[in-house]
Amino acid sequence: MIATLMTENDWAAHNVRRKNLGAHVLGVTAFAGGRISIHWLMPSGQIAEENWDMDGVEFPSLTVELPEVAWDEREIHDMFGYRPKGHPDLRALVRNPRWPDGFYPLAGPNAPSKPQWIEVAPNNPAQTVEGEGVTIMKVGPTHAGIIESGHFVFSIIGENILHVDLHLFQNHRGVEGQLQGRPIGSVWPLISRICGADTVSHQTNLAMAVEEMAGYQIPEEIQWQRILVLESERILSHLNDLAQIPAGVGFSVANQRALAMKERWQRGLEVIFGHRLLFDTVQAGKPLDVDIEALGTLIVELQREWRPWRSLVQGHHGFQDRMEGVGVVRQSDALRLGGQGIVARASGLTFDARQQMPLYEGWPLDYASETSGDVSSRFKVRLDEVEASWRLMERVLQRSRIHGALPVWEPPSDLAGQAVTFSESPHGLNAHIVAVDRGQVIRYHVRSGPFRNWPLLAKAVAGNAVGDFPLINKSFELCYSCLDR
Repeated sequence: MIATLMTENDWAAHNVRRKNLGAHVLGVTAFAGGRISIHWLMPSGQIAEENWDMDGVEFPSLTVELPEVAWDEREIHDMFGYRPKGHPDLRALVRNPRWPDGFYPLAGPNAPSKPQWIEVAPNNPAQTVEGEGVTIMKVGPTHAGIIESGHFVFSIIGENILHVDLHLFQNHRGVEGQLQGRPIGSVWPLISRICGADTVSHQTNLAMAVEEMAGYQIPEEIQWQRILVLESERILSHLNDLAQIPAGVGFSVANQRALAMKERWQRGLEVIFGHRLLFDTVQAGKPLDVDIEALGTLIVELQREWRPWRSLVQGHHGFQDRMEGVGVVRQSDALRLGGQGIVARASGLTFDARQQMPLYEGWPLDYASETSGDVSSRFKVRLDEVEASWRLMERVLQRSRIHGALPVWEPPSDLAGQAVTFSESPHGLNAHIVAVDRGQVIRYHVRSGPFRNWPLLAKAVAGNAVGDFPLINKSFELCYSCLDR
């Protein structure tokens, strides 16, 4: 890892240079004591680190030069009380009016664990459009469907959306605060349950962090097992999302058949890996209990159902027409705001973090991409990624033949160091920044794919009709829980 200590004059210039060289932000992490670290994934696969040490509680904001870190800086302000000087929109992101003044949960050991909440309405002020004929429409945070909490404030004229202000982080759980001070061996259940859609990605990041700090290289067979469970999660997530998109336009046959495939896949994963949502499957240094034959059979069975379903949805002209040109994410916006995963690859960007992961080195990968950036493109990329994941899994299964028991490694109880790990979750680049001393967590920061892509959803919605919002939202199908950490 390359680390640089910044001065105020070159803080912005140095980080902008990283971006211009094609690097991707892994995380903007604050630490108690006044340090801000930005980690970049360079095109070479190397991780670069930029540091800013504060004299007081202010640090220079990068949001004007790098809009993709706007939420990071707002979150740091809410959780630590550090002020990003020059930030153009320093409204609360995580905190709400019920939080008492001066309460910053991660600022240090003096932060109260049980603050006295203020008895006021919890909603933060919204950014809206003003003018004649503009109507403000609020949706959520409680929704009619069985989804998690999100508050959307629309500025509309007639049926046309001018702007949507996202108020997420509604069910903040304080996961990063709960992790601090815990023995590293006890954090697995919390990390596993940050999110039900990207859980394997989170678990893998933690396992890699522990192994990296300990200097342990897992056997090749365990690497293959991790690929299998990561790709199983990707398929599960994509099957769910591919079901929800036709639901957004009332294409019930396609929706129900896709949900049936998702349920069949999920039941198979429960038998093969032990959990429908794949919780608690990846541990540092430990092999997975994978039934190789059962997994190969499950893939073949799903492919039989998949082929006619794909023909159905691709051959339905009404469905295809309804998706085209709706909810466009321009490539320039995806690049500027740091979009990742399906969202970015549907807008002509080709980055996939698996390209940089040593875990996948040597395995041929088929990277799907489209250029239109609309709902149709996001649908097509998911279709292709499901099949690409199956092909990769079949290649891995052909080589995964265990002869005898695999070794089980236990991390040292006095583990110390810092690690920055990343993976390609179903929602895109997912990074963990982990610092440990004498076996206890000092700081654990998560920057997930949904955190990167929610601001792009707001951009995609503007200029469309109100009736398009459910379809656009389902084509992103971003996780709320990764933000409510």
